[in-house]
Amino acid sequence: MINESRLVENFLEMVKIPSPSLKEREVADYLKKVLEELGLEVIEDNAGEAIGGNAGNIIGILRAPGKKKLLFSSHMDTVLPCDKITPIVEGGIIKTDGTSVLGGDDKAGIAAIIEMLRIVKENNIDHPEIIVVFSVAEEIGLLGAKNFDVDKYKPDFGFIIDTGGQPGNLTVQAPAAVKGKIKVVGKPAHAGIAPENGINALTVASHAITKLRLGRIDEETTSNIGVVSGGQAVNIVMPEVSMMYEARSLQDEKLDALVNETLDIFTKTCEEFGAEFKSEIKKGYSSFNMDRDAEVVEMFGTACEKAGIQFTTLASGGGSDTNIYNVKNIPSVNMAIGMSKVHTTEEFIAIKDMVDCSKILVELVRG
Repeated sequence: MINESRLVENFLEMVKIPSPSLKEREVADYLKKVLEELGLEVIEDNAGEAIGGNAGNIIGILRAPGKKKLLFSSHMDTVLPCDKITPIVEGGIIKTDGTSVLGGDDKAGIAAIIEMLRIVKENNIDHPEIIVVFSVAEEIGLLGAKNFDVDKYKPDFGFIIDTGGQPGNLTVQAPAAVKGKIKVVGKPAHAGIAPENGINALTVASHAITKLRLGRIDEETTSNIGVVSGGQAVNIVMPEVSMMYEARSLQDEKLDALVNETLDIFTKTCEEFGAEFKSEIKKGYSSFNMDRDAEVVEMFGTACEKAGIQFTTLASGGGSDTNIYNVKNIPSVNMAIGMSKVHTTEEFIAIKDMVDCSKILVELVRG
């Protein structure tokens, strides 16, 4: 039933459209046209205006009064480099020419949703009310989902298509996350004439970092300093150093405790050296943990069985729009679509995985 050539053609057309975070306008216009041609009610919300982007979330609705409402969502933005994507189809695999990402994260999800809608329309399938959300700025903090007015549409369940792994894999647990800039402010001085008059911010930060728990903390928790910057000149005692910090945990309480510990270490170390500590760490999103016998999970399992695809539940170390929908009290799960090596120029996806994901989506709306 899935039209493989049409699915692939649509995917290839979309990935060629540049859509870095906050600059999704061109692909948003493309998707609005596609959804309108399929006969959906199409709305663009004001998320773009709220976050400083040039496009909002694109919402499409296929009405079914009196029936359950199912939300299907994937995000439009892709990470860099994506200015010019040249996809290559070879041996059942779609990859890049090595100069860019592919954009399967998450245009493969979008393509699968569109194929599902086409199958529903072509075959006059009796369906629940379908709410499609193509979100913006997912890659830079789930900003589109955060600014999506769920209460306006009131979906009963959410299926987000935005993770790698074999179709049939379902993420039912994902971490809370915090991130932000932390800064140690010391005191400048001439490094050759009077270094004792300065406070080297890097030295202070180094003492603090040796006391931190970084990397894999336990099976549920990670912590990382990924970017460090500072200094003015080689002959000046470094007056300040900035670091980008992030931490994640499947348990919000563990995450809160780790962040408090990290900030306390920096604060005390700075006090010891006479430096100042500043933190801009903020919580990006909360964790979710869906019961394996929850209705939304059982619906997905039944759809996989009907599609002849093995069903597995998993926990993930990464966040997605799924976290936001669960916080907004929409029972939601994250479906795998097979994308691999995402966020790299080696990214690829198997056509079969896109087809299988589309099959599951069709069975979800049949059910």
